[in-house]
Amino acid sequence: MRRDLERRLARLEAAASAQARYRQALRASVKVCALIRERLLLMGIDPALAVSLRRGEEAAAALAAIPDSEELRMADDALTRVAVDDSGCARVETKIEQMAVMFCDEDQPDFARASVAELLAYCVAMEKMAWGD
Repeated sequence: MRRDLERRLARLEAAASAQARYRQALRASVKVCALIRERLLLMGIDPALAVSLRRGEEAAAALAAIPDSEELRMADDALTRVAVDDSGCARVETKIEQMAVMFCDEDQPDFARASVAELLAYCVAMEKMAWGD
């Protein structure tokens, strides 16, 4: 009986943690897409051309349907708080930097087909060029 209860609790914890990670991914998508949208506007590019930015809109709609709140964000942080290995973030940053180098030498990406990562790399490249980095 006790093992059965422990298994059920473990499944519930795993499900709650997965839902928390999903909501955190939605929040991250909203933030990244908003950042890219802002940068494109500053460059005089219509963000509506960047089809993949719709993911941010879809993520915002999903969060609004929950509805997302500060209390839920805090609970999600508590559920998913573990010792985070910064190597994953470093790998993503390195990949974006590598992609950005391509855009320093090329024209604009195909906004209709570019992924969110490619759009972010393009924005990074344009900022680096603007700042002389």
